[in-house]
Amino acid sequence: MQQTNQPNSTIDIDSTFLLGCESDVSPSQVALGSSWMAINMLNLGGLWSCRPGYHCLATFPDGKLQGVARFHPVLGEEQILVAVAGRIYASSFPYIDFHVIEGLQFSPTAKQIFWALTTQAATRDTTDFASSISVIEPKSVLIIQDGGLSAPGWYDGSNSGHIKGNLYETPAGGPMAWVGDRLWVATDNQVFASDISNPFSFREQIYLGGVSSFFFSAEVTAMVPTPSIESPQLMVFTGINGSILQANIRNRDSWPTTPNFQEEVVQVGCLSNRSALSHYGQVVWFSPSGVSIYDPATSGKLTSRLPVRDNEMLVSKVVLSDDLSQVAAGAFGQYLLMSVPAEDTHNRHTWVLNHASLSTLSDESGPSWSGYWIGTRPVEWVSGIFAGQERIFHVSVDYDGKNRLWEAFNPNRLDNGCPITWALFTRGYFGTTSQTGKPPGFRVRFQWADFTVAGVEEDLDFGVFYAGGTSGAFKPIANTLIRSLRGSMDADTEITMESEIFAFKPQSRTIQTVDADQQSVLTSDGSAGVEREKISNIDRAFQLLVVGHGPCTLREIRAFSLPEPENPAGNPKAFCGESCLNAVRYDGLATKSNNFKSVVDALSDAPEAFYTSSKTVVLEKNGFKAIGIGFASSILSQAAADRVANIVATKRADKDLQAMLPPVTSVGLGLEHTG
Repeated sequence: MQQTNQPNSTIDIDSTFLLGCESDVSPSQVALGSSWMAINMLNLGGLWSCRPGYHCLATFPDGKLQGVARFHPVLGEEQILVAVAGRIYASSFPYIDFHVIEGLQFSPTAKQIFWALTTQAATRDTTDFASSISVIEPKSVLIIQDGGLSAPGWYDGSNSGHIKGNLYETPAGGPMAWVGDRLWVATDNQVFASDISNPFSFREQIYLGGVSSFFFSAEVTAMVPTPSIESPQLMVFTGINGSILQANIRNRDSWPTTPNFQEEVVQVGCLSNRSALSHYGQVVWFSPSGVSIYDPATSGKLTSRLPVRDNEMLVSKVVLSDDLSQVAAGAFGQYLLMSVPAEDTHNRHTWVLNHASLSTLSDESGPSWSGYWIGTRPVEWVSGIFAGQERIFHVSVDYDGKNRLWEAFNPNRLDNGCPITWALFTRGYFGTTSQTGKPPGFRVRFQWADFTVAGVEEDLDFGVFYAGGTSGAFKPIANTLIRSLRGSMDADTEITMESEIFAFKPQSRTIQTVDADQQSVLTSDGSAGVEREKISNIDRAFQLLVVGHGPCTLREIRAFSLPEPENPAGNPKAFCGESCLNAVRYDGLATKSNNFKSVVDALSDAPEAFYTSSKTVVLEKNGFKAIGIGFASSILSQAAADRVANIVATKRADKDLQAMLPPVTSVGLGLEHTG
């Protein structure tokens, strides 16, 4: 349909989204520069883009997935360790082939594995308590615990074992941290500190008051070093509070006389050891009320309560599981990731906080939530420098029950080469935060919208829905396929030494929707007749839902409407009560009747805009054959679901086929050798 842009139409525009998401208010109250919620998107430079991709590196045996860690030797390349059912698997770059570390066996039922990367530079003779300390060449040692169910384990990159000795060796426990050249180990409500530069020895017994450990008011749930380069301290959490230990003081003899060596600083507890980390100069953790942030540099050492920092994520927060003990946090550059059990007992949603949505030479914007990501269910995140580059990984119990290792933040914006489904719920246009130049609060008649998109690197399914700002189901007003080629290669192109291979430039488009005022379904769906008397495209505000399958960046959104005359005579039914039974389904679809069963049946039988697809692809080459099966779903169309499912099936078949084919290596001069 062709849009009718009448002279008295009103336009509301979003050209920057610096403030991120804000789902703790109604869409019509979302601030200008914000969106209500984003799924599988990233807010960077004030623009919404499809999130970076995930790439699966390895699949592990079945069993309880208990965690992942990074081992960084003093010299040599970094390793990744993964714990499954009490066994520890290790791999070096590129982290594809894992082997079991012999000599380590933890409880297969342990809820999680705890890790602490330490540096050993001293040793003692364990046969003699009064033996002298020997200085050794510093080496990295990873201390491993399962919460006290097994003896502590250790791994130095080549050797491993369990620590089974006397009272003065590493105690069995849970949360650990390496601060001030000492290993700190939590056991129930106590924290023990090792000898300096030796994570295997706990012989020094000079503590506050002469006791053998530091005691806390409840079981220690998490420990994390405070982010200070000069003198990091140790933040110790229980479920109800957080305390500071001045672990940076190396002279143990001075601990008893140091004022406030152990001090409670916040009355906000931590529920998960994996959720506590240092990022951007702050300590971040998941408390019983949500995400909390503590800045040691600016906060006075006074017991205080901290405000929750995740109210903007309310749409996900209200569906959290009761058990939050396995919430997992990760950090990558300016991004904070918090994986939470929303709509699941596993961590289905990963909240994304961008500490600088826009950075310039002289300044950067404040933090903003970029919504949540889905696709995997992270158990634990690990990040750092791997093979000379900053990378971030997570292990996940995926929806098929398999345990996998994934690398995140791949710039191609594809998951294993397949399109990512993303969605953006906008603010309520023409509402209280509109920039139309007209006073808000008046009814308008929504017409149409257009979208400026960029960064379209391959085929993109793009759809738009609208709904009233106060009520109603989302109704489609655009559904199109944008065709864009990535590069000059495909499966049918023969490539020789003379072939010129190049990539195509990402494309941009301006996409217009149909005119909602001309759609014939306006009077027969949504909440008209139940929550409102007016038809679906007449309201005080309108929210848009933008959905895509594939790489894309939203640069600008423009919405158009016409003023709707008010009724100056008032409502003649102002003193009349509603007589029918009214019901509204979860997606906003409404109905009414005098019979309860007919109301339930009407909403149960009403179709849902949800399409699923299963595709099978067979690939053959050099006498080898591989079969791939792909599944996909979409709210746009059956064709969109079919396209994505076909891509998934092709990628799976291609991966299996590549594993069957013998390797092809070049021997120079354009000749090839197979073997």
